[in-house]
Amino acid sequence: MVQYVLWDFNGTLINDVDICLQNMNNLLEKHKKKPIDLTTYRDVFTFPVIEYYKRVGIIENDDEFEPIAHEWMNGYYTMEKDLRIFDDTVENLERVRKQGLNQGVLSASSIKQLRRLLDKFNLTQYMDHILGLDDIFAKGKVEIGLEFIKQHHLSPDQVVLIGDTLHDYEVATKMGIQCILFAGGHQSYKILSQTNGPVVEKIKDIFDKKLLR
Repeated sequence: MVQYVLWDFNGTLINDVDICLQNMNNLLEKHKKKPIDLTTYRDVFTFPVIEYYKRVGIIENDDEFEPIAHEWMNGYYTMEKDLRIFDDTVENLERVRKQGLNQGVLSASSIKQLRRLLDKFNLTQYMDHILGLDDIFAKGKVEIGLEFIKQHHLSPDQVVLIGDTLHDYEVATKMGIQCILFAGGHQSYKILSQTNGPVVEKIKDIFDKKLLR
């Protein structure tokens, strides 16, 4: 039975897809590259993000990644004022709490940014743990999750990760925990349905379909 819910952040709790798309298109325009539309974005977005950068054509080799990553992050910071959480984010966090479950964030974002944004949207109060990276390069979160499981002596079959990308499914698989994918974030339903796990159109469907059990 599920005792702990780990939430992905970007694209799961916070609705930043449009901002991320616009931010990338600003970079593509600056570097005289062809812009992408939302459908393309949700089909090519992937982790590690260096591969996503290559897919959209903003870089060609690994050496170009770091400076572009800094450019992208600076643009994201500038657009943070336009960020919004999903309409039902607070309601969903409340529903987890009312079920008597612990919950936290597991994200490929930097820990400082996570804490700042969670505070901004008054979500910190719902989180028992906030797990993020120490840099901006979003290399992955498997190691963070595995260390969390180990440190807190959790049984993997009692933990579920809710996210919006194939990477979340891969992370959950490597951690040995359950995964539920949300098709309203950074990757399309078509992409997410490649997994063997449940995929929902809205987060509230998790509760309506009683998937937390």
